Amino acid sequence: MVTLITGATGFIGRHLVRALRSQGRYVRCFVRKTSNTKPLEKLGVELVYGDLLDPSTIPFALRDVDIIYHLAGVVYPRDKTAPYKANILMTKNLLNACVGQNICKFIYLSSIAAAIGTNSWIVDETSPCNPVTRYGKSKLEAERLLINFMKEKGLPAIIVRSPLVYGPYQSEFSRAAMLFRSIKKRTFRIIGDGTNLISLCYIDNLIQGLLLVEKRGKLGEIYFIADERPYTLKEIAEVIAQKEHVKLARFHIPSWLALFVAHILPHSSRKVIREMTSNWACDISKAKRELGYLPKVNLEEGVKKTVDWYESMTGVNR
Repeated sequence: MVTLITGATGFIGRHLVRALRSQGRYVRCFVRKTSNTKPLEKLGVELVYGDLLDPSTIPFALRDVDIIYHLAGVVYPRDKTAPYKANILMTKNLLNACVGQNICKFIYLSSIAAAIGTNSWIVDETSPCNPVTRYGKSKLEAERLLINFMKEKGLPAIIVRSPLVYGPYQSEFSRAAMLFRSIKKRTFRIIGDGTNLISLCYIDNLIQGLLLVEKRGKLGEIYFIADERPYTLKEIAEVIAQKEHVKLARFHIPSWLALFVAHILPHSSRKVIREMTSNWACDISKAKRELGYLPKVNLEEGVKKTVDWYESMTGVNR
């Protein structure tokens, strides 16, 4: 069995490769020549160089492949065109290359952002999708591409939606790393009362969920994979502050003041403020019922493992 992973050099991909190799699986990683592949080389994987934006480089990576984990994409775009190129065009190119191949299962990692709309509460797989961010819109469009290929080409695919994922080796530019860093430096302030609900997913929980999707997931289905329950923003901040051995500021910024100031801030800052005052929560009942998914790491354990990793590292930008 050959398992192909796109996005293998990223945070999630790195953990997934390690988990598959620990099972003795043959793993092939489709990577760009500019990527840092040293961590993957140490794990004994096969590297195939190419670019999902260049369709001519894809077919060679698909030879004898049984399982595909499509993780590649852009979460924090630097320009307006990045989500389209990374999350839609790359996915379309890969799907086209899969036509006629003997793929047993194509697992696509999407995002809660594809489902979250204005005034969302706790979403599940049946909730109407009305994404409010460019990233979320691009992930939803990629999901629709995949669904069309399932219906028209018979591609055996499954969609996984995850919320914010955190843990060791997370990118210093990720939302999670920014949150840990701002609390550590005591610059973080809760906007509003901090009772808005946010789902998180510790990296080990996500990997567990992805492997269960491969093993037990039903073709054509969507599954939310996250921690056992959503947390309030205040709860998340308090746990991180406790594990970082700092005191969380008691003063909250009133929502009205943050929204007023947001009008004069850059778009990226306004977006962060909106995210911090909204609900980003999902229900994992379907994954528990159909996959037997039971997340093993709770918030306190996950945050401690992440902080311990930070403390064990040198040169990590905090």
